[in-house]
Amino acid sequence: MEKPLKYTWDVYTGKFEKILVLMLTTTLPLLMVHSFVTNYIYAITPSDLTVYSVADIYYGLITLLLYLYAQIPYIRFVYNEYTGVENNLRNSVYHFLANGFTVFVFACIVSVVTTIGFMFLVLPGLIFLALVFPIPYISIFDEKSVWNSFKEGFRIGKKKFFKIMLIIMLAGLAELLLGIFVTYQLFNITSSFAAQVITQMTLNIIIYPFIIMLMTSFILKWREVEGGCLSCQ
Repeated sequence: MEKPLKYTWDVYTGKFEKILVLMLTTTLPLLMVHSFVTNYIYAITPSDLTVYSVADIYYGLITLLLYLYAQIPYIRFVYNEYTGVENNLRNSVYHFLANGFTVFVFACIVSVVTTIGFMFLVLPGLIFLALVFPIPYISIFDEKSVWNSFKEGFRIGKKKFFKIMLIIMLAGLAELLLGIFVTYQLFNITSSFAAQVITQMTLNIIIYPFIIMLMTSFILKWREVEGGCLSCQ
């Protein structure tokens, strides 16, 4: 793969109707769970810290957990498109439902460690996240558990550490700035909390898959360069 960005854009726009199905059947339910749980936590958790509250810590933990887990269908979708797997949409949903357990367990561990790292001046958490970020991608590519994919994924994480960190930071910053801009414009129209939640969910549904698909394309490219297997099962 020579141009990951172009390839991602072509897949995202050319197969958007199938990606929309993934958005509505996988990402949207997780976003609804995230919204309900985090708002409930903020409602019942007292704010007694000067820099951040306990609720903020829980928010970061849950957000990262669902972020890592929700990647699965989009990773598999791009992989299937690139390798020519038939019944791509069905296969992607199947992997999300049937083969995502080890990724979920991995996401739980990574989200806890990363959140602790974020509490210590942010950088330690970001470094750890960048190092282990490719592991679930290799797991989904090869249909192996994350534990069997750890060695190769961590090796890619070390070699492409700065690129992965840059992609994560730029993607996060772009989504944050766009979210702030849209929220500001929305406040000029309505102060409805429901409208704000729906708007934020819509932005996440549109932007998040593209970011994950782009990262998938980059990892496919890096793996090819290193001679990694694309079809070994």
